[in-house]
Amino acid sequence: MAATVKGSVVTAAYDHLKRTYGDEVWADTLARLDADDLALVKASARTLQFPVATDGRVMASFVAVRFEGNHMLAESELRRGGASQADSMLSGVFSVFARLASPRQAFLKAGSIITSVYTGVSHSTEEAADGGGGTLYLRGLGQSHFVAPWQCGWMERALVHFGSTSPKVTERNWTAGRDAADELVYEIRF
Repeated sequence: MAATVKGSVVTAAYDHLKRTYGDEVWADTLARLDADDLALVKASARTLQFPVATDGRVMASFVAVRFEGNHMLAESELRRGGASQADSMLSGVFSVFARLASPRQAFLKAGSIITSVYTGVSHSTEEAADGGGGTLYLRGLGQSHFVAPWQCGWMERALVHFGSTSPKVTERNWTAGRDAADELVYEIRF
């Protein structure tokens, strides 16, 4: 079974891209998609589950249009997008959790929170001996190009909501120059 993501999550991300970069960049992004992907994107607001592979192609198209494939610039901007989405979610549906959880509790729940918006994706967590972070493994997102910086930005901002003053989240494959991998390995410190 191919991995999917909740349509509401995809719609929120695409709305952020349109607001931040404008209708022309969004139109150019969509123009690069094939007819099947374009139809799915246009129906995303009414879709309960959206194919991760299509989302990956949308993000790859967006990065090609907006950042001409520049890995470093894409990372910075996509981290901002993830942070914006975290602010929105943690001020809304997850606001009670954000007020009550510690950074450590949030880290321990991060995998289940992230995988709750996907089907066909699994996770595991290894806590660091000092209790100040650890490693989160997400499996099944190999077709989700450019998801790592978005999720890094989301997690860093979430940790701030949970009380961390200097969170740092990196993903091993992204750091090695790959824009996608079936196993994403996040190093999280708070």
